[in-house]
Amino acid sequence: MDHVTTKDTTVTKATVAENINQEIGLSKEDSASIIDDILNEIKTSLAKDGIVKISSFGTFLVKKKKERPGNIPNTSEKVMIQARNSISFRPSKIIKKLINN
Repeated sequence: MDHVTTKDTTVTKATVAENINQEIGLSKEDSASIIDDILNEIKTSLAKDGIVKISSFGTFLVKKKKERPGNIPNTSEKVMIQARNSISFRPSKIIKKLINN
C-alpha cells in the first residue's frame, strides 16, 4: 500500500484547543474542555451503539473480528488469535474528494 508522505503534522488536543483559541477567542481551557466532551461522546457512542456518523467527515464503526489461527514470526509457533473488536473509519465523499485532489 502506498502512503502519501508529508511533513510530520500530528494533531493533538492541545493544537486543536490553540486553534479554537486563536479563531474564536475562547480560552484554551474552555476549548480543551469542549474537545474532551466531543471525544468522550464519540467514545461513549462507539461503546454503546457501535457506530458514530459525523456529517461531512465520516463514520466510525466497531467491527467484530473472529478468533483465527496465526503464527509467531520468530518461532513459527502456531497460536490462536483471540476474537476482539476493532474500530474502522470510512471517510465521507467530501473527505475522499479533498484527499484525492
